[in-house]
Amino acid sequence: MKYSLFAVVLITLILTACGGEGKPGQYPPSLYKEREGQLTDSELEKTKREGAEQQSN
Repeated sequence: MKYSLFAVVLITLILTACGGEGKPGQYPPSLYKEREGQLTDSELEKTKREGAEQQSN
């Protein structure tokens, strides 16, 4: 009986400690924002085409 009560209290503490949204700063905002000077997809394709044309000449 003593150990089962201890186990219930321990499990309750573990489950309540794991809740929440996570620690702040876990995912830096730079992952979700475009950086300055970052090329768009169309600019990357244009650069690839220009590079291929220069190599063929």
